[in-house]
Amino acid sequence: MLLFPTLSFGAFFSSLERQNSFCALSCFALLFSPIAIFAAPRPPITQAQQILTLSEEQAQQHLPIQIQGVVTAADPSWNGQFFVQDPSGGVFVDSRIQPIPSPGTLVRVTGVTEPGAFAPIVGQPRWKVVGSSPLPSAKSVSIEQLVTGSEDGQRVQVQGWVHSARKEANQWILALVEGSSRVDLMLPRNFEPNLNQFLGAKISTAGVPTPKRMNYNLRRLVSVQLWLSSSNDLRLLQPATPDPQGSPPTPIRSITQYSIDNSPGRRFLIKGIVTFPLQDTLYLSDATGGLEVRLAQGMETKIGDEIEVVGFPIVERGLPVLVDAFAFPTGNRGRIEPKSIQSVQQLRDGYLHGELTRIEGQLINILEKPSVLNPSITTLTLAVKTSEGVVTAEIQPTSPEKLADRFEVGSQIAVEGICHTQTDYEGVFQGFFLLVPSLKQITLLRAASPFTARRLAIALGIALFVLIGVALWGRYLLTKNLRLQSNIRERNAVLDERSRLAADLHDTLEQSLVALSFQMKTALALIPQGVERARHHLEIAKEGITQTHAELRRSIWNLTPLALQGFNLSEAIIRNLQQTADSAGLDFHSEVKGDLPDLEPSVKQNLLRITQEAGTNAIKHASATRLELRIHADAKSIVFCVVDDGTGLQKTSLQADWQHGFGIRGMQERANRIGGILQIEKNSPQGTVVRVTVPTP
Repeated sequence: MLLFPTLSFGAFFSSLERQNSFCALSCFALLFSPIAIFAAPRPPITQAQQILTLSEEQAQQHLPIQIQGVVTAADPSWNGQFFVQDPSGGVFVDSRIQPIPSPGTLVRVTGVTEPGAFAPIVGQPRWKVVGSSPLPSAKSVSIEQLVTGSEDGQRVQVQGWVHSARKEANQWILALVEGSSRVDLMLPRNFEPNLNQFLGAKISTAGVPTPKRMNYNLRRLVSVQLWLSSSNDLRLLQPATPDPQGSPPTPIRSITQYSIDNSPGRRFLIKGIVTFPLQDTLYLSDATGGLEVRLAQGMETKIGDEIEVVGFPIVERGLPVLVDAFAFPTGNRGRIEPKSIQSVQQLRDGYLHGELTRIEGQLINILEKPSVLNPSITTLTLAVKTSEGVVTAEIQPTSPEKLADRFEVGSQIAVEGICHTQTDYEGVFQGFFLLVPSLKQITLLRAASPFTARRLAIALGIALFVLIGVALWGRYLLTKNLRLQSNIRERNAVLDERSRLAADLHDTLEQSLVALSFQMKTALALIPQGVERARHHLEIAKEGITQTHAELRRSIWNLTPLALQGFNLSEAIIRNLQQTADSAGLDFHSEVKGDLPDLEPSVKQNLLRITQEAGTNAIKHASATRLELRIHADAKSIVFCVVDDGTGLQKTSLQADWQHGFGIRGMQERANRIGGILQIEKNSPQGTVVRVTVPTP
């Protein structure tokens, strides 16, 4: 756990819980390990330098420590933690004992080694004041050496130029700069510095370095701060330059040119128009050129605002930058006319660096990629083909869809942005790109040609998709047609066989029965009237032959519905039921409303069989005396009703299912086959209604 934000590498992850865990493990080892009971105790480490030379794995072994030294740094916000230094070096003590010892206190510390966040530390400490002592002599080092982390916890002395001052949590912090390296000086909490004396001055100071920022996962230092024990640790080496406010502003082009007054602590006043605001960084232009400005404190600005900035000029990779700057708005607005690229030599000389620049050309690509200046941010990058070559323009985070709606690859566009020159470490020109604030700085000059590569690719993709769809549909239709042809062949074969069988029965058995019937009729006519017994038997035989003949004709008609070949569906059904009713001596009545549409042969055949079965059931099972047929057709459905006045049903309605006879089951199967609904209901006052409903095709 990080207990305070600005302590030594080893201090950040020690905690009281780890002390308790260590004690518990130690007790467990003493109780259950015979080696721990009989092994000789390990001699304690007595020098801070010995602790610092341990590897991470060695420090994790919790080796005993007993050192004596002077407290070099401690702060009330550290919750009892402090730094102690003996003649060999300084080390961090992860203490939780209050009150915290003050710098200059001589203490004796016991504890165990722990790896810490970066350097080894003293864990589970117990300390005792044994006196007081002057602070150790400070080792003279550079700020750049502090950033390496090698001086962690050691009292050191550094020199540099004070670039800025700020107050956080009732404590003043000075930014000390040496070349491109910098460190934050954490002044004592009761010390109020004279900012006019220190800001821009060269000073020497002593203190204990601790991390300001760290990558804890990699145990790597990012930035450093130096904790001062007293105001006596500050010594003025060169007084501050006068505050430039109130004097005429310096032209941007001349801030890094030769001047006998130039020094790392000299501040400049610049006045210009904001061309690109970026959080703590902005680009400023005046009549002489453009400049990158890094603010010490953020400020809300907009493009076109006129501001004054006071800061320190430095050179990074051969290019000027104003750092640790403070901005002051003037309340005015202005506009900077963008410049055009005249030659590559302009770019090599850095003439356009930081200036608002305009390019025109053909948009050849749009892609998302990490920003050159901040790789953690994904930006849109445009590749524009110009007369000077391909120029890239980096747009601040925006929606790719919005950009695609306005611009298309192949368009002629104009782009305004800040020219950012890229150089190597020696300042040699490597390239450049434009920093574009928003889409407002991009103008469409001419739309892309209709025959762009992107549009052709889209058209080819659509055509390929359509071809694949047509091929799949064709395959589906071919499969369906083959299946239908197979079904038709099978159905024709069945119909042919049924017709053949019906013809054979008609031509053989039926003719024989007809002939036999006529013979018996003739015999009856020739038998004398007195022979009543013989006549009686012949009458019975004749009735049997007549009934057999009727059944045979019905079977032949079932095999091949010849009625459908000569009549339409309604006429065929009426003809069939009329014959059925006549053969049984029933009265028959039919009623047809509406015109029947042209139905498929299979639908006709199934409807004919359903009505035929309904009429047969009325004769066989219902003892009916009257039979009716009602046909009603409209735009939605066709309804066929066969009604009798027989004995009827025991229930009001009967849902045809597998529990009933073969006839009803057969009618249900036929209705399902043609997508119809079969209903069998009780008629009023008596009888049965068989209703079949099919949708109108």
